[in-house]
Amino acid sequence: MIRFISIAIQLIFILIVVLFLTTNEFIISFEINDFIYSISSSYFFIFLLLVFILIFIMQSLYFKSKFRFSKFRISQKIKLKEKGYNSFVNGMLALANKDFKKAISESNKISKLLDNDSSLSLLLKSEIYKINKRYSELNEIYEAMIGHESMKNLGFRGLMEQYLRSHDYHHAFIYAEKLFNSNPNVEKIYDTLVNILIKTNNWQQLLIITEKSLSKKIIEKNVSNINKSIAYYEIAKIKQFSDVKESINYIKKSLKLRQFFPPYVKLYLELLIQNNDFNFAKKYFKKIWSEYPHPELKSIASFLAKELKIKKTDLVKYLISSNQKNYQSQIMLIENLIFENNWNEARKHIQVLLDVKPKKEVCLLMAKIEEGESGDIQKVSSWTLRAKNGSENKMWVCFISKKAQKEWSSVSEGGYFNSLEWKQPAMIEQLTNDNKLLNYEN
Repeated sequence: MIRFISIAIQLIFILIVVLFLTTNEFIISFEINDFIYSISSSYFFIFLLLVFILIFIMQSLYFKSKFRFSKFRISQKIKLKEKGYNSFVNGMLALANKDFKKAISESNKISKLLDNDSSLSLLLKSEIYKINKRYSELNEIYEAMIGHESMKNLGFRGLMEQYLRSHDYHHAFIYAEKLFNSNPNVEKIYDTLVNILIKTNNWQQLLIITEKSLSKKIIEKNVSNINKSIAYYEIAKIKQFSDVKESINYIKKSLKLRQFFPPYVKLYLELLIQNNDFNFAKKYFKKIWSEYPHPELKSIASFLAKELKIKKTDLVKYLISSNQKNYQSQIMLIENLIFENNWNEARKHIQVLLDVKPKKEVCLLMAKIEEGESGDIQKVSSWTLRAKNGSENKMWVCFISKKAQKEWSSVSEGGYFNSLEWKQPAMIEQLTNDNKLLNYEN
């Protein structure tokens, strides 16, 4: 309707101009090579009008033809794309049916039909080669994917997985880092990077990646603190015998991020003793034991007493002086009294722990006291048998594999990073770790 009104207005305007020019006719003269030519204004303007009309018709025909040709080209492209997409679908169906010959054929069709966009063909071929375990050709496909902006992340991830499969952690990290920098929100990319880095003991790089992940809000602050503290701890262990002072600086950073964590405290005490800071180690040990007594620290007392040139029991009494009634304090004192064959004193201190159902380790300690003091095999056997009904001590247990182990490590014996918890092992672990626990506590 609007177009019709517009054309009508234009025609009316042209008609008015023509009527005006014809009713007000005049002579137009012009000179060419000494000749003067004259023409009526009516004829001149009619000629111009015809020229304008002819140009309009030619332009209309040109643009109409061009539009039809463009429309034809677009329709052809759409048809080719539809065929290409159909080939992709057929290829995926063939892949699902394990008809690899047809899948490859459809992949080649995609390359021809979608000449300017080979991404679908690459995607289909990657799935074909992955299922057929044609890894060398699969690598070439992933390399080609990297050249496509829309598929480079798939290429990075594919190559990362390929190198992980072949245990080439150096190259796996290169592509994992590229994927992380390109798209840090890819699911589990941080965890994958961590697993690669712990395989190569690249703890410095773990610090960098963790900082980046925290800044990009991929991980929480508490996760960042724990992982960085582990990295500092591992670096401190590496430098322990090459630069003890630098090692001490690193373990201090660990303790700042994870205060009172027993494995860190233990290493710090070992480093202080190694650095001949015996008196400070003694004071620090007492401070920590008064606030957070832990059985993993007990082994340090022997080394420290030797360096201080004092009896171990005297050192133990000093360490537990501010929390003598604490269970771990009592156990440490009793163990050392047994070690020194001070049976009467050991029996005196263990009495407070012999309740209705004493713990397993208490029963075993009582068995040692009976063996050392009286040598009564019947009493020893009685306490050893009673130990089987006592509750198990806490140990480091992997929450993934459920396996218990004697000492904490940043990577569990099952190969899992930061997976150990201080807890009572499951019943099945209690049966398999009796001897381990006995050796650990003594």
